[in-house]
Amino acid sequence: MPDTHKTLPMIAVVMAGGRGTRFWPRSRNARPKQFLAIVGTETLLHQTVRRLDGHVSPDRIFVVTTEDLAAETRRMLPELPPENVIVEPEGRNTAPCLALALVEIEKKIPNGVMAVLSADHWIGDPELFLEDLDTAVKHAAWARELVTFGIKPTYPETGYGYIESEGRGPVMRVKAFREKPPVEVAVQYLESGRHFWNAGMFVWTLADFREGLEQHAPEVLAPLDAWAKAGSDPAALAAAYRQLPKVAIDVALMEKAKTVAVVPTRFRWSDVGSWPAAIEFQETDSDGNVSQGETLLMDTRNCAFFGGKRLIAASGLDNLIVVDSDDALLICHRDRAQSVKQIVERLKAEGREDLL
Repeated sequence: MPDTHKTLPMIAVVMAGGRGTRFWPRSRNARPKQFLAIVGTETLLHQTVRRLDGHVSPDRIFVVTTEDLAAETRRMLPELPPENVIVEPEGRNTAPCLALALVEIEKKIPNGVMAVLSADHWIGDPELFLEDLDTAVKHAAWARELVTFGIKPTYPETGYGYIESEGRGPVMRVKAFREKPPVEVAVQYLESGRHFWNAGMFVWTLADFREGLEQHAPEVLAPLDAWAKAGSDPAALAAAYRQLPKVAIDVALMEKAKTVAVVPTRFRWSDVGSWPAAIEFQETDSDGNVSQGETLLMDTRNCAFFGGKRLIAASGLDNLIVVDSDDALLICHRDRAQSVKQIVERLKAEGREDLL
């Protein structure tokens, strides 16, 4: 495979507009999941950007976020030029997010290879990640295909979309994208060896991404092109954004495109989607408990305590999650942690903006 990507600058686009409501009460509207140090001592956003150190120059790393998070994003990432934080007037899912990134980046870099990453995922084995990223970049530049990353499933997860592949090698053909399956189908996917979790990371040239949007999702790209051509006024961008559908890039483009490849990844990955997922990265004591902050535990097993400024004392508990913050305390069974999202919805319905 010719090393043609050397002639095209590599660009990284980090999507950082999510809220991560399943991490309430730590995650709030002003401090979403990517701003939290859920795994390790650095925030997930810091980890995502610094994973690219020495591989992508800071002037070619762009972060897309919403207006209310832009100032804090710039403060947290002083190594990036301030203008490289691209601001959406509002979140409208990943297709508008990436289309806006395209038209903004094209003003500065007429051609290049864009790697799309999420700000709130955990990736182990950073060396393997960069090697797999290079494989995807080379293929996108040489074969002129849209490339996605496939995570080898380790259990029959029903909450992820899947990628069905065909062929062999470090880059494979995508046969189909599969929706979140029922458990019996997820078991079949796990056993097939041809199905991968869809991690929502992509690589493509700017030119191929533009062509794909023009062909399959013009309703996403055309209003932004008109806005950019008219002078890129912020107020006009808000008006243009109201015309855009709320649609994921998978649905708008990837599921429709004919030339899509997948790189089966070798690195460890997690979307760290809930408190139980965060527990997997923590050390446990002899009774299976996780403790962050000061705790005093008696006859307590298989619990996770995410403390704040005060001592958490527990006696006779089993299989619970406790998360303390200045103004709210979460207590839930480990098997019911997904209901945290419903707690946030309830607070929203009751007008408790002070807790959101």
